[in-house]
Amino acid sequence: MADAVLGYVVQRICDLLIDEAVFLFEVKDQVEWVKKELKTMQCFLKDADTKSKGDENVKNWVRQVREIAYQAEELVESYVLDAEQRGRRRKGFIRTIVCCRLPSPNGLIVLHQFGNEIEAIRAKIREIMRERRRAILHAPDADLVGMDAETNKILGHLLDGSRKRRSVISIVGMGGLGKTTLAKRVFNEAKARFSLSVWIDVSQQYSAEGLLRDILRQVTKLKVKKLEQMTRTECEATVYQTLKAENYLIVMDDVWDKEVWTILSPHLPDSENGSRVLITTRYVDIARAADPSTPPLELRLLDDEESWKLLSKKAFPYQEDIEAVCSEPLRNVGKEIARKCRGLPLALVVLGGLLSTKGPSLGAWRRVAETLVWETSKDCRVCLDILALSYEDLPRHLKCCFLFFSSIPEDFEINVDKLIGLWIAEGFVEQRAGETLEETAEDYLEELVQRCTVIRVQDESGPIIEVSCRIHDLLHDLTVAEAKEVGFLVSHGIRDDEGVSQLDSSVRRLSLQGEKAWCWDSKSTPRLRTFLSFGTRCQVDINRVFSDRDLKLLKVVDLEGALFDELPEEVGDLIHLRYLCLKNTGITSLPSSVAKLRHLQFLDAEGTRIRTMPRGVWKIAALRQVLIPPEVELNMVEAGLRSLQVLKVVGAGSWIDSCLGSLTSLRECR
Repeated sequence: MADAVLGYVVQRICDLLIDEAVFLFEVKDQVEWVKKELKTMQCFLKDADTKSKGDENVKNWVRQVREIAYQAEELVESYVLDAEQRGRRRKGFIRTIVCCRLPSPNGLIVLHQFGNEIEAIRAKIREIMRERRRAILHAPDADLVGMDAETNKILGHLLDGSRKRRSVISIVGMGGLGKTTLAKRVFNEAKARFSLSVWIDVSQQYSAEGLLRDILRQVTKLKVKKLEQMTRTECEATVYQTLKAENYLIVMDDVWDKEVWTILSPHLPDSENGSRVLITTRYVDIARAADPSTPPLELRLLDDEESWKLLSKKAFPYQEDIEAVCSEPLRNVGKEIARKCRGLPLALVVLGGLLSTKGPSLGAWRRVAETLVWETSKDCRVCLDILALSYEDLPRHLKCCFLFFSSIPEDFEINVDKLIGLWIAEGFVEQRAGETLEETAEDYLEELVQRCTVIRVQDESGPIIEVSCRIHDLLHDLTVAEAKEVGFLVSHGIRDDEGVSQLDSSVRRLSLQGEKAWCWDSKSTPRLRTFLSFGTRCQVDINRVFSDRDLKLLKVVDLEGALFDELPEEVGDLIHLRYLCLKNTGITSLPSSVAKLRHLQFLDAEGTRIRTMPRGVWKIAALRQVLIPPEVELNMVEAGLRSLQVLKVVGAGSWIDSCLGSLTSLRECR
């Protein structure tokens, strides 16, 4: 229904542009822009109407689209009416043309008003299009094709009331077969039948304490800081006691070695109440080690028909009737492409995302098909080649954004706002007319999601919906290898401490992941521009970053979660610094020298013990985002912070009356 309404409005504006060309001469470009954007929205609405039943997010988005379409129509018609009335006052066709092209003083006022109102509509359209990414237009398991039997088998085991003993079932298969997607479907369907449900991402880089704390975070109300202070023994005891009286469902996703089960199994009690554990892994021996009595489910490859169905769903993501937009020649080429993916779901999804950017162009699809030339490669190699092809097809501005995922640990979910801030600080985001850098970066991310190279994740468990994103582990492997090959970034994981201190002087971006990685020698990286730290839960020598003159070129410093109590004064010497994240560190204050960082755009001090801010911070005109504890007293300078987009978490106070009015770019304050 909504697409029909919008179609009518688009047609009405087209008619007005033709029939009332004389009167719309002065504003033709603005009206054309609105028409084009409304047509773009129309592409999404047919699918949205179908999926809006029972989904308030989608219903709200459709409602907004319909309302803005009516506003646009009314505005254009009102302008035409006013122009006609002015024309009648200057009789004659030639006089009418002159009147409309050379408006009177009163006409100039009307033209100015129209400009303001059309700009408001343009801003609303941009906001609605960004809102689309929060309205989930696809079914949650849209990537799952041909797995109904597998789904039913897993659910049958998990929900079998006759099995009282704790049991483990595993989903086994090579990377890219859809293990995680299938596990998420059954987890979402089954979790309501269990008192406690837990999902933990294991991957190759894990620690026993990290896994135990991840379980506790989901089954207790313990604060993050309390969890971090608990020893491994305390974590083990608390996990056991918490689970003992409940029937639970625990999913361990992406398990790479038997040691994971050895670590966790003793602390997962068997109270004979039907508790279940679901494991996804690439290796059958891991599945058998966890539960020899339960045969693992080994995933199969998709057949040709299923492959085409999945590929076409991704190539035409907003079309319900694929046949209506896909000609027979295009369908034949598409099926040829699907066959070359050899039934690998991840390859089909990523390649479908690539084709979605080409439109129904037979020539473009044929060029993609001709690129897929392998015949004898193994299945895994085919998948990697397709992923590489998808990367090569990215526009230049998206390649850097995508490669930045190499800095993030495997299976790690990064907050979208944080990722966008890092992209901007790195200089990856180009300034577009009429848009903030944040809005442009959101469009970049949306395109990566559309191309199926990035997965968006929404957490609605808390009072505020948290949006994060991640990439598949095979794509992560690709980004790490490519980033190292082209000298973009070097990452070192929790078990990679050997050789970390031997980094060469050409390294410009460095990501340290885990406690062991901090053995890096800062003097070996004088050209370092970006320093990122993930998963550091031990005392660190912060002077390596801030007190070493060899690192004077740093632009980005992310120390989230690192344990240190004081930020040295030397931080003020990093005059190029644009991004400083101190979230969840132990610091109690910021040195006054921070005020010298005149290029600083992003300052994140959430979760610290800071209570006051140096007054000079509020004079840094470049600041775009400031995140601080709610206890911080704000003493802003009214003349500053005209670039500030985000300010949180803040309390009420006199600053609202004295300063809020000067924050003309502020779009989020809470």
